[in-house]
Amino acid sequence: MTNPNSNVRTLVIGGAGAIGSNLVRRLAADGYRVAVFTLPGPDLIRMDQLKNQIEIIIGDLTVSDEIRQAIERIQPQIVYHLASSVWARVPGIGQQDHLKVSGLGTLYLMEALKDKPGTRVVFTGTAAVYGPGEHFKEDAPIIPNTVFGACKAAASTLLQTYGRISGLSTVELRFFMPYGPWEHPHRLIPQTILSVLEKRDLPMTSGEQKRDLVYIDDVVEALVLAGTKQVKSGSIFNIGSGHAIPVKNIVKEIFTLMQSPRTPLLGRIPMRQDEIMTMSADITAARKALDWEPRVTLTEGLKKTIAWWEQNRQFAEHMLAETATASPPASAPQN
Repeated sequence: MTNPNSNVRTLVIGGAGAIGSNLVRRLAADGYRVAVFTLPGPDLIRMDQLKNQIEIIIGDLTVSDEIRQAIERIQPQIVYHLASSVWARVPGIGQQDHLKVSGLGTLYLMEALKDKPGTRVVFTGTAAVYGPGEHFKEDAPIIPNTVFGACKAAASTLLQTYGRISGLSTVELRFFMPYGPWEHPHRLIPQTILSVLEKRDLPMTSGEQKRDLVYIDDVVEALVLAGTKQVKSGSIFNIGSGHAIPVKNIVKEIFTLMQSPRTPLLGRIPMRQDEIMTMSADITAARKALDWEPRVTLTEGLKKTIAWWEQNRQFAEHMLAETATASPPASAPQN
């Protein structure tokens, strides 16, 4: 029997990032025709096992001709826009880079698609557009307290506007804190796991900030549903667990699951000035419209993530070696 997905052309922008690479694996396994649009660089290691199943296009979303040519070449029916600047303390990444990638990059993408009505565009937004708070609904006021959040809000507005004026079918997923395999080792959960594996101390902030975690398999399921479900154009859905957990509790849970005799060094690192202390989602809309909800518990997800890192420490070595002397590009895949 012919796989109905084999005729569906998908383009994943930022597909070599942590979220994108997990999505690409799922789409390829489900039989979709997958093309990945990505910057060159160390992130491409995530594509090594997929090269025979997908097409890889090297390009920069912030160069209008490059994304336009990719759209014309692939003629995608579904576009996943996962490219993002990096919301973290990263040398060489400034506030202008957030605007360049989220603002200008999204503008160039939507311009390239504006004459292709009916194309489904799934944009990965962020909880940072809301600012601090708990149980946010999608109609909550947009009051970001970071430039990163403000620029992602601008991208969201561009998406909505082009959907209205060009007949594109747009869906935005606002992620809270995805985690799981293929994250950059500098991020919280991989950094914690690797510190235990390597028997070294983990200096961190006080860990009072609260985060709403959602395992990558659940995130990918939401992305697939957002690309295929019949929902109203312009729909926005929060993707999280619905519960905020202090970062220090997450770290301590990892230490416990890994049976480490050590404890994290709380308070050794200052909070960043633009830290969002609390964020969590109301996921009612995603439950109703996408028939989605997280299936993987935090403990189960952490166990899966620990097991993955135990088998893939060479990935951490590669990424850390590649990024030790070079800053990530401004339009790095969302991580």
